[in-house]
Amino acid sequence: MTRLLAALLLVLAGPARADPVTDSLFAEGIFSALPAGQEIHYAHVRNGPAAPEFLPVAEGSMVLARDGTEGLVLTLVADGRSRKLPEFPAGGGNPVLLVFLESVARSMATLTGGSPFYIRNRIKDALREGGDLDEVSQPLGAGRVAAKVVTLHPFEADPNRGRMGEFAGLSLRFVISDSVPGHFLSLSADIPGSGAGYHETITLMDTGKDGK
Repeated sequence: MTRLLAALLLVLAGPARADPVTDSLFAEGIFSALPAGQEIHYAHVRNGPAAPEFLPVAEGSMVLARDGTEGLVLTLVADGRSRKLPEFPAGGGNPVLLVFLESVARSMATLTGGSPFYIRNRIKDALREGGDLDEVSQPLGAGRVAAKVVTLHPFEADPNRGRMGEFAGLSLRFVISDSVPGHFLSLSADIPGSGAGYHETITLMDTGKDGK
């Protein structure tokens, strides 16, 4: 996972993103008010057709915590096992986004036999070009918060979409709000159609103490 995350970071590096819609996904400094030791909890689910090396997650979770003043620690929990990823800088964006994007790229490569490098590049292009934006009111706890929904279709205009089967219609959906720590209320990936299609979602479960 460490090498794959590093690869994704390299793919996303380069010329500054010019689209304000997707710039908001990579907003930095969002943990400046998060106290050391506070945890942010996310639920994680991944399912899809049975295939060698594809790993479904029925009831997974992620725990993001501030480690002192310099770093963020993300712990992944699935199938009763947990592991911590190497520390992320506290002044950067939300590492949950990077883990989600890499998981989508790896899952798609596994299920289609395609190149993960090609898939990452198409996701990178979609992020840079921007997506559809909707302003919504989202339920949270006993109340509601103002949120933005960003939707991307990375392979909508791809010349090789005919080789991707159902993944040609892959949609990525991000629900973000300045009102919650880490900004992400949910991140999801879906392919159209019924049956054992690929679906993955990460959902904010507990904001803990007040803070962003």
